[in-house]
Amino acid sequence: MWTIPNVLTSFRLLLVPVFLWFVTRGTMTGSVLALVVFVAASITDSLDGYFARKYDSHTDLGRFLDPLADKLLVLSAFYWGAFGWGASQAWFNIWLVHLIALREIVITGLRTFQRRSGRQMVTAWAGKWKATLQMVTLCTLLTFEAAARVMAALSGPSAWLQSVQVWLIIQVLFAATFIITIVSGVRYFTVNARTMPLSRSGRLPRV
Repeated sequence: MWTIPNVLTSFRLLLVPVFLWFVTRGTMTGSVLALVVFVAASITDSLDGYFARKYDSHTDLGRFLDPLADKLLVLSAFYWGAFGWGASQAWFNIWLVHLIALREIVITGLRTFQRRSGRQMVTAWAGKWKATLQMVTLCTLLTFEAAARVMAALSGPSAWLQSVQVWLIIQVLFAATFIITIVSGVRYFTVNARTMPLSRSGRLPRV
């Protein structure tokens, strides 16, 4: 149960409320620590996969906790950016964030059901790009927020955070993230159509 990957994944889960606590403070210290916590949690995501492959220590607990930790971390950051809790402004469209959340919940639930049924879903290339773009978008925004607050505390220029250029950078990254997230969701269904839960008779197979 307590393999290295599972410990790292559990640690990432614990970092989610810590991240939310810091990022919603709306202070320089909170913004900087939120960025540090988010980056640390993202690193553990890469490390647990590396150790799982290296030591062949894949477990049912890890297969459940790993995507759960990923989704909670990413979605908490997206909702923070959409509602503007402690942020300089609301950065994301809340309805688009809802669609991202719906995609993550549906695909994660489907993958869990397939695994319980003894079937594996094929991971589409778009899913890897999706995860990368999500992290890049959120890390960029968190860096901008932290940098602006540090500069303000040092009596430096911080108004650039509300500039059109910064707004466009974040919106372009978010638009790319949203598109690839939806595309990857569709790809999961098309690539794995033959092993979907519904049988030819339209009934769910026994689990």
